[in-house]
Amino acid sequence: MRNDSRKRCAGDGGAVLVEAVFVFPVVIFITMAILEYGMLFAAQSTTQSSTRDGARYASANFATAGSNQAAADLVRDAVAKDLSARTGYDTPVQMLVYKADASGNPAGTFSACTANCYHYTWDAGTKTFVFDSPLTQWTNPNACITGGVSGGLDSVGVYVELRHNFITTAFGNSTNVKEHTVTRLEPLPAIQC
Repeated sequence: MRNDSRKRCAGDGGAVLVEAVFVFPVVIFITMAILEYGMLFAAQSTTQSSTRDGARYASANFATAGSNQAAADLVRDAVAKDLSARTGYDTPVQMLVYKADASGNPAGTFSACTANCYHYTWDAGTKTFVFDSPLTQWTNPNACITGGVSGGLDSVGVYVELRHNFITTAFGNSTNVKEHTVTRLEPLPAIQC
């Protein structure tokens, strides 16, 4: 009984090596792409979660605080706590707590808020956000319902910018992840208005 179908022809071993030479780099590239973009997705998810938690905290506490600066600092602390879950390839850049306009933006731009905002920059030495005094702070947030309509309530926004460094340079050196969340201030009881 002949078993020719199971025998390898002489010289076939080199063909497998040639195929491997072409396939192996593609497999490595795809694996690195999955890793890089997975880490980028994690950075974006962490940043987005931190802005949501900060905005929720600001919504409930910003108008009731005795000091708006103290309330903004507490929002900063809530955001920093969430950002502690980031990977080692991310570095926060800046954070804003601001009065949002009808489209959810601050007065001016996110990088240069001109009024009604609290701007924080990242200090790599202390690994925390440090208050960077803006021109004008948000001193009188409106959280009172007037005439039974809540449409006059101010909205508060939290913006966080994070620099994500790629592991390899195949996809660039770094990219900035920018997220913001806006929510309305929770109405104050009528006795406080």
